[in-house]
Amino acid sequence: MDRINLNGPDWLMKEFVGMDWVWRDSVMPQTGDVRWWYPAEVPGSVLHDLMENGLVPDPYYEMNSKLAEWVPDRTWVYKKEFFVPEDLKGKRITLVFEGIDYSSEIFLNGVSLGKQEGMYVPWSMDVSAKLLPGETNLLAVVLEPAPPSQPQVGKTSLVYTHKSRMTYWWDFCPRMIHQGIWQDVYLKVNGEAVLTDVYVHAELSGDNRQAEVYVDLETDGPDGCTVEGSFGDTVFRGTVERQEGSSNGKCRIHLIINKPRLWWCNGQGEPYEYPVEVRLLDRQGRVSDSRSLETGIRKVEFLPNEEGIAGREKEGSFTLRLNGRTIYMNGYNWVPADVMYGSASEETYAHLIRLAKEAGVNIFRVWGGGLIEKDVFYRMCAGAGILVWQEFILSSSGIDNTPSEADGYKTVMKEQAESIIRQKRGFTALAVWCGGNELQEPDGTPLDEKNALVRTLGEQVRKLDGTRKWLPTSPSGGVFLNSLENLEKCPEELFDVHGPWEHQGLNKHYELYNRGTCMLHSEFGVEGMTNYEALHKTTAPEHFLPASKDNPVYFHRGAWWNNEPLVQETFGGLTAIEPIRKGSQFMQYEGLKYAVECNRRRALHCSGTFPWQFNEPYPNLYCTSSLDYFGNPKPAYYGVKKAYAPYLVSASFEGASLRGKEWLEADIYGATNLPAKKENRTYTVLARVYALSREILQEEAFPLEKLQIRASHAGKIRFSLKYTEEELLLLRLALKEEGTEEILAENEYLFTAGQDLGAVFRMEAPELTAEGQEDGFVLKNSGRSAALFVFLTKEKGTPVYWKDNYFTLLPGEEKKLMGEGDWKASFVQALNMEYQKLEVTQCR
Repeated sequence: MDRINLNGPDWLMKEFVGMDWVWRDSVMPQTGDVRWWYPAEVPGSVLHDLMENGLVPDPYYEMNSKLAEWVPDRTWVYKKEFFVPEDLKGKRITLVFEGIDYSSEIFLNGVSLGKQEGMYVPWSMDVSAKLLPGETNLLAVVLEPAPPSQPQVGKTSLVYTHKSRMTYWWDFCPRMIHQGIWQDVYLKVNGEAVLTDVYVHAELSGDNRQAEVYVDLETDGPDGCTVEGSFGDTVFRGTVERQEGSSNGKCRIHLIINKPRLWWCNGQGEPYEYPVEVRLLDRQGRVSDSRSLETGIRKVEFLPNEEGIAGREKEGSFTLRLNGRTIYMNGYNWVPADVMYGSASEETYAHLIRLAKEAGVNIFRVWGGGLIEKDVFYRMCAGAGILVWQEFILSSSGIDNTPSEADGYKTVMKEQAESIIRQKRGFTALAVWCGGNELQEPDGTPLDEKNALVRTLGEQVRKLDGTRKWLPTSPSGGVFLNSLENLEKCPEELFDVHGPWEHQGLNKHYELYNRGTCMLHSEFGVEGMTNYEALHKTTAPEHFLPASKDNPVYFHRGAWWNNEPLVQETFGGLTAIEPIRKGSQFMQYEGLKYAVECNRRRALHCSGTFPWQFNEPYPNLYCTSSLDYFGNPKPAYYGVKKAYAPYLVSASFEGASLRGKEWLEADIYGATNLPAKKENRTYTVLARVYALSREILQEEAFPLEKLQIRASHAGKIRFSLKYTEEELLLLRLALKEEGTEEILAENEYLFTAGQDLGAVFRMEAPELTAEGQEDGFVLKNSGRSAALFVFLTKEKGTPVYWKDNYFTLLPGEEKKLMGEGDWKASFVQALNMEYQKLEVTQCR
């Protein structure tokens, strides 16, 4: 036995005002305070426990979160009884809390063990002499009221904690300030010596044929301890050198691994990690402590971007090179999985990270208003081949965006940075450390190390984890914003930029991204409404309309991203909720997909794209997220998935509106993010302009001599609008290798020759039928009208992982669909079709 788990649903919790818990002896074993204790779960969140006990109304519904804003002003006591076996007498037993949010006092059997502060700093103490072996013990934690901090609109200079900013109110999260024992609690059972730090890292030779592996250990214990273990199949031994006059010891193991198996990011190869075992032996050769972990051998570099500015390479060094291979960064911005992040389950993390892997993501930016994440996040990212850009929890605040440089705050951040870096540097996935989100000088210039606090963080990164890339802030400059104004004024100053976060309209949106010059687009987005199921689960039907900021429910749940005015402008006067919701989602899908495609076409002058945001921690009605709160993809997810696919075929054009134009014109491109192939291969892009009746108005085939990361121009399609009176037109592209029938990539774009896209909702509804097959089903449009952007969703139960979704079926067309999970319980809808259950007939 080396660990006694103290997690679980068998804790009790109770609220107190001030120090009433002291007067009542609430943490004592024989307390008379026996009323109004409620079941609680650890790890967890105070607010989640209250919700589960019916003590607050569901804060995810309507505007109920406002009714829970009193919670962080209270003191909360959590306690648990547990039994320690008598045969553990004489063992060294350490009580460990991996994370408490935010400050607390810890009691064992009524005796204070001390106070804790800081949600990212583990707390531990040797309790060998304080436990009662063979008896029931009482552990109690007094959670103090949450500290004050700044919401999104405030002053960064007034922030003096290193705590998740998001829960104090953000544009995608109402005020639900987090408290709780949010990470694991356990008793660690050892002999007389313990491992206090284990850091495994590798240096790869230039030809990838050899790796030098270092296992750096720190210990606490007596003289004479030794180390043994294994790295994969390689066995090692070592001796601990103890510092004079101290119980602290160190040991470095140096190994040579020939022909190592490398760790590759998603889409480039196997994300292999070596199993590592470390055992600390006491003077008698007995195992006193041990660790098991996994680590990958890989070399991550960030090189100057192509077509950079001479003399400013350092500002534009964002090109990812992994194990000697240049790779475009298919990124996303990650925010906490739940506003009650202590209650987010491993299953939730696994589902979200799997969706990211399926979408072709190879790097996450962990945003600086959220979390230093739980260890499970970094482990799962490594297993999925997803690198991690981790920010310290500092963020802009609107009114001022410069963190305090007070000596006390710098000391806190320095100490916490050391703890955090030591905790996370061993994870294979970690690639970048960043000071925080959108930290700026008063004139809007991104902060650098002239700021004392940022400099302190940078010094800690270089000291403790110098192989990782360090960025003082994101965006890191030159100018902050990706805008037409900046593209006009200073096009060569867009290195790492943010924004915009809104669709710019049927023409301006395309102009902005067509003219892009940034080297890294580390945050930007397009807003869109939530899914049908999420809307119905979180909002009363009588509040579905108006779907605008004039509705208090909509104002509460994502007001910053409410694009109802743009939807009305784009589709005409819509009065029903479903056309508004679906129109909003289409705008997000098409706008985000086109923006990502434009950035990818410019590789490797632009070396990476990070849409804002992948997930959402709270069920908003409008949000820039690609998934809804329940982990279900919105259409935008499938747009980015298409743009991040191993092969990409895309079109560049002036805008989706053809009003007043004589031609539909589009330049056609092909690209790949796969490793270069040595064989001479040629490709063909087939481009077709369709009327929605399925009539092909124009068809052209464009040869492509090669595919690479930088997009290759295949040709230009020009269709004269004088040859049709159709209001809506569909451009379809298909990429295939010459001499084969396999389609490597597809894409489609909707155009209007009319005033707007309103004709979408004036069309006749299609007739969809589904015929089951052994490995999926065939969906067919049996009607006379096109089924525009068919979307398959799931109301509840196990998720379905669709390989393809959100596509158009013209009359008479059919499509083979495969989904992992219970797809027979899915629902189907289209822009011009109501939400209905997917009825699948039996195989014929």
